[in-house]
Amino acid sequence: MGLLKGTCRIAAEELGKKTASRIAVAAQLRLEQLLRENADEPKALKKHTVPRIYPGIAVYEAMRAEGVAPERAVWYLREYYQRFCRIPAGVIRAALKLPGLYKKVPALLLSSSKKSFSEAAGFVYRFPDHTPGVTCFDIVRCPYYETCKRCGCPEIVPAFCDSDDASYGNMHPKLIWGRTKTIGHGGDCCDFKLTLED
Repeated sequence: MGLLKGTCRIAAEELGKKTASRIAVAAQLRLEQLLRENADEPKALKKHTVPRIYPGIAVYEAMRAEGVAPERAVWYLREYYQRFCRIPAGVIRAALKLPGLYKKVPALLLSSSKKSFSEAAGFVYRFPDHTPGVTCFDIVRCPYYETCKRCGCPEIVPAFCDSDDASYGNMHPKLIWGRTKTIGHGGDCCDFKLTLED
């Protein structure tokens, strides 16, 4: 289930099906508009805007138009991700029960991040001094924040940020997730840090 439909389903638990249905219709129309207006975006950026950023903006705007308070609308988005991330988080924890596999995760974090959250998509990285047993990097420019800010709703970005914590915060007892700030939460960067305790 996509972000738009999933968020509306969660909203229906409190707002009722009729209101959630109106939100879903309005959000779908707004999403289609955003996709038309930004059809010329780079392919790498579209991997983020099409499935996540624009649906998030669209459903947030539709909820606000229905009178949902900003904080509650953001909560619905965040709750969608918290529920959605339980599945991949569980898969990761199960996989890391294989002997020794957890030791490879810090190196994989950086390589997979640079591939999925690429500079071609608009992410800008900074690399602090290397510390043995610690993988760390900062993202100093984030298209999630830049796009939402351009569309007038930077307040929804923490919902995206928090999905990382839900996915990676409890992978393995010897892998310590140590991110302390994100651009979406008002930080000067997103300071990714994963420590291997062995």
